[in-house]
Amino acid sequence: MKIMPAKKQVAQESVGQRIRALRLANNLTQDEFAQQLGVSRSAIAQWETDRAGQVRENLERISKVLGTSLAYLVSGETGSLQGDELALMRLYRACAPEDRQILLRTAKRLARS
Repeated sequence: MKIMPAKKQVAQESVGQRIRALRLANNLTQDEFAQQLGVSRSAIAQWETDRAGQVRENLERISKVLGTSLAYLVSGETGSLQGDELALMRLYRACAPEDRQILLRTAKRLARS
């Protein structure tokens, strides 16, 4: 399951700081993260310290591995979903397709209650 860092994000954070916070929140080492992206560990270190320009070419893959949006990585914006809604969306995305259907049926049943 991909999760966001517990601390409140601010727009003044850099892309590298957001990548690092998300990587840590997802309990990934730089080596594990690098393997999932098919890059070197030193590339991750450079991205996290805002020393490499090649992060832009990899943002889409980074966002998928970290379970976040491109908008969040680039600007820190989380969109219209907040708190529990965002947590539910993350859980839904982490589920297998057949489990997603169970989750949707359960949510519909609870909404009628």
